[in-house]
Amino acid sequence: MDKVIRFNLKTDCEDRAKLLDFCLNGEEQFLVIGWSRIYKEIANRETKKIEKFQDFYNAVKNNVRSINHAFNVFRDTKEDDLFWTRDMDGYYWICRAIGKADIKCDFDMDIGALLPIVAYKVGMDVPGQIKASFNRPNGGIAGQIKDGIIVEYSKYTYNLYSSEAKKYSYNKIEGSILDNLPDFELEEMVIAYLQLEKNYYVLSNSIAKKSTTIKIECELRSRDKNNSKKAVLQVKGGKNSTINAINYKTYVEDGYIVYLYGPIIENINLVENCYEINRADLIKFYEEYKSILPESITIWEDLFI
Repeated sequence: MDKVIRFNLKTDCEDRAKLLDFCLNGEEQFLVIGWSRIYKEIANRETKKIEKFQDFYNAVKNNVRSINHAFNVFRDTKEDDLFWTRDMDGYYWICRAIGKADIKCDFDMDIGALLPIVAYKVGMDVPGQIKASFNRPNGGIAGQIKDGIIVEYSKYTYNLYSSEAKKYSYNKIEGSILDNLPDFELEEMVIAYLQLEKNYYVLSNSIAKKSTTIKIECELRSRDKNNSKKAVLQVKGGKNSTINAINYKTYVEDGYIVYLYGPIIENINLVENCYEINRADLIKFYEEYKSILPESITIWEDLFI
């Protein structure tokens, strides 16, 4: 099993809370898609009845220029495929398909088909890549998460919450936590380091700013009211990424201290007020503070050799 899908539980119904309660909180659990109106349209035309999912799929496809990708996901899902979904309180759920998609006509909740699942509430503390997949503009109802490390994390997480003994086997990942943390989690750990070790606080509206040519993870301000200073941060993960400090001279000229973390930092000696965050210091910080760091960071220890 290597398929993990992000799935938004949204249909064209007035009461989404009722829909989510039906999908996630009953004795049986489901993912659902809409287009319940196609059942009325088919009945009015006195054409072939919808008796199975493929009939439903074909009926919808014949009424649109391009069928929503969620319909293809339902059609192609196999038992044991994994899904992530999110409820109205912002909690993330890990879900396992336990059967094939089937028809279900419910005009009140606008359900046209459903997929039987087993689902567990994981919480809000999940990897940033999973969160970002739900917030991506024009992301649609469903989308496959292809990053290998997130696939392994998803299998591990299902095992963790399920009462089934080791339902999924997952591959341990070689290397240290700093080499393998997903980008979002590595950035969060370095930001935490600056806040706890260097006495900064983060300007929340600056996180992952997209408007600059060079991506800055965030902007920070000193918490020392007697020593006003401001800083920016750039983080690169992996083992071979390079950051050229020369590219950050503009920030220094504007009065910022620049902090850089990455496998290779070039020309840092040529830029004033530009500092490399030491790998050994970051590992020491992790070991000292991991009891209060988010589980979305610390859980990866179990996935590394």
